[in-house]
Amino acid sequence: MELQVPPGLTELQAIEGEDVVLPAWYTMRGESPSAQPWEVPLLIWFFQQKGKDLDQVLSYINKALSSKPRVSLVHAMPSRNVSLRLQALREEDSGTYRCSVTVQYGQDTSSDHSSKSIELNVLVPPATPSCHVLGVPRVGTNVTLNCQSPRGKPVVQYQWERLPPSSQVFFPPVSDPTYGSLKLTNLSTSMSGVYVCKAHNKVGSAKCNVTLEVISGPTAAVVAGAVVGTLVGLVLLAGLILLYQRRGKTKE
Repeated sequence: MELQVPPGLTELQAIEGEDVVLPAWYTMRGESPSAQPWEVPLLIWFFQQKGKDLDQVLSYINKALSSKPRVSLVHAMPSRNVSLRLQALREEDSGTYRCSVTVQYGQDTSSDHSSKSIELNVLVPPATPSCHVLGVPRVGTNVTLNCQSPRGKPVVQYQWERLPPSSQVFFPPVSDPTYGSLKLTNLSTSMSGVYVCKAHNKVGSAKCNVTLEVISGPTAAVVAGAVVGTLVGLVLLAGLILLYQRRGKTKE
């Protein structure tokens, strides 16, 4: 008896949320591909995450099938095709799956045993990123637009662009595809607009955007002058009130 998997198959890749089949079957030397009435297969599928203990996820023993949630066989037992189906994949389903089959020969005490392993790597599309501005967007100053996605596998990359009417796509060194930052220097009012960040990897993408409003120099000066003028006025008013109170006391 020999347990088999597709030739050259060492790792399967699947996307989170989807289903996947881990293909495996056994053959008996010199026999037909179909299970024989005298065969009594004992089947166990194991799962092991890196750095953790071996865990049993499915078993077919004494004609009784037992499995964990989201785990099932593709074909009803008894069958020589012992492929495993995993549903609604999660990232934590990544790891090594080992199929172990023992075939007993009816009333005979003799048996054959074989096992094979398959690596499963569950990939995760980027989660919706968050965008924000670091710095005060005033004419002549510098700001940094930041973009970060909370999860994704493989590593998430970032691409910044500016929407019409002044379309623009940014590349390094202004834009950092690894950390998701975009540095804008010597700001001008013409640089105001909507900036979009695209977080992407080989299995998907997600976007966020931020609106940049660059404050012009004169506007900023008027605002600052108004604040200063108000403060000076309050100080003068307080001084007049104090002077008036002192003169009242003197007359008394």
